[in-house]
Amino acid sequence: RDSLIGAHALIQERYDAFAQAIGDRSLENLKKYPQASVLRTSLRACYDGATQPLRQLKQAIREAQPIRLLKYCPMCGTTLPRTFDHYMPAAVFPEFAVHPLNLVPCCSTCNSTKDDDWLCASGNRQFLHAYTDAIPEVQFLGVKLHEASPLAGVGATFALTRPANMSSQLWQLIDSHFSRLRLINRYNEQSNDEVAEILSDCRVFLETGGKNVREFLRGRAKERLAVYGANHWIVVLMKEMA
Repeated sequence: RDSLIGAHALIQERYDAFAQAIGDRSLENLKKYPQASVLRTSLRACYDGATQPLRQLKQAIREAQPIRLLKYCPMCGTTLPRTFDHYMPAAVFPEFAVHPLNLVPCCSTCNSTKDDDWLCASGNRQFLHAYTDAIPEVQFLGVKLHEASPLAGVGATFALTRPANMSSQLWQLIDSHFSRLRLINRYNEQSNDEVAEILSDCRVFLETGGKNVREFLRGRAKERLAVYGANHWIVVLMKEMA
């Protein structure tokens, strides 16, 4: 504790640098700070120890998110986010070990896949930052349905398509994020079960007096879009099924 109190000015300086990099959208240019490495053990202990302040911080991060958003991991959109990812790896940037903007709720699969490998060989970021990367509300995730007549089965295949007005830098980041986390494969693997659940909901809708299944699905997709965005895989799937 004494060492961290003595390094307060250093940590504040690094927090200011982090805030500046977020504001400038230049996180990849934030360099490792040698002085922080000297305090690595003490800085990491702030996160590695199961303390009440850390639990309160994690709870505050969860509560700051929009309602229902954390039903799915914000990195993949498929599973519950039961861990926290250090977007700026704590092994390289121990001074951000408990910085709230560096702690992103995510699932264990995404956390372990990303690990400390946040930059590619050329120095560009490989993963979207759930708090700071503004993704245009234009659809770039698409899906094709494959029907086995007469509706004995329905499958789905997802794919990315670059929007015409999207910058190369943003598209490379999105494409890398999807590729590194194997999101298309994960969506394809889960699509059969999701299609079956959606069809089951439609069947119940009809059996209880519903008439227009297309509008029912469009309504469900619109409601989910408001929470998860235009490129959440289930939103895209529901729209296509409608």
